[in-house]
Amino acid sequence: MTTTTLEDLQKRATNLSQLRDKLAALLATLQGEIDTVKNGHMAAIRRAARQITQQHNELSELISANPGLFAKPRSYVVDGLKFGLQKQKGKMTWADGDDLCRRIRKLAYAGDISAGQVALCIKTEDKPVVAGLEQLDAKLLKKLGITVELDTDAPLIKSVDSEVEKAVNAMIKDATKDANAEVACP
Repeated sequence: MTTTTLEDLQKRATNLSQLRDKLAALLATLQGEIDTVKNGHMAAIRRAARQITQQHNELSELISANPGLFAKPRSYVVDGLKFGLQKQKGKMTWADGDDLCRRIRKLAYAGDISAGQVALCIKTEDKPVVAGLEQLDAKLLKKLGITVELDTDAPLIKSVDSEVEKAVNAMIKDATKDANAEVACP
């Protein structure tokens, strides 16, 4: 059995330190090369993003200005790009949660709402559950005194290609400030 000395440990530490320095230098070189390639293409990428943003906004304005073109069908696909109108998810509001829970129970007692629907719509602490209420039809929501706001049509522009480049879409979505914006990559 050999005895390890402090000098042996110091040699190993020095060796490890030198290998770490070599790895850090390789990584710095790699990052420099990545930055060089990236910077060489960024001007063209920004230019393309600005052009796409302009075209996206113009198409969105035209869709909004011509909703009659999207009665049936509501959307079209051209060259892998889906555009048209889509129903936005409405925002539900009600004046008093306790009162709404009482009305839900009243409708359940009358047989208009099942016990399962009541469980979806009311938390055990008697607070209305939006996800459950969203499953009710408009007639029941009206009986409950719930108004649905912002359930209007909005322009839809998105790629139907399942292999869409996430980085490109993220850049376009950021540039257009439109969560539905996507582009198809050839």
